[in-house]
Amino acid sequence: MKSYLSEELIKQIFFYSDEKRKDPLIADEVDIVQFAEKLEAVLRPLIAAEEHERCVKLVKQMNPECAWKLSKRRP
Repeated sequence: MKSYLSEELIKQIFFYSDEKRKDPLIADEVDIVQFAEKLEAVLRPLIAAEEHERCVKLVKQMNPECAWKLSKRRP
């Protein structure tokens, strides 16, 4: 499975995450690359399901029978 988050992108996001928050959760000794990869692994199926649902709705406007068949397929 292709990863959308390269190590370089993960590092860039981390270094841009310096805004002060009221109740920050600060963690010592956390591998930010591993954390980002785990986060992506959890979010990927959720995002795919949401995109699939959106596609089914769009197709339903053009062809309800095709949309019904599409809705029976896994994202």
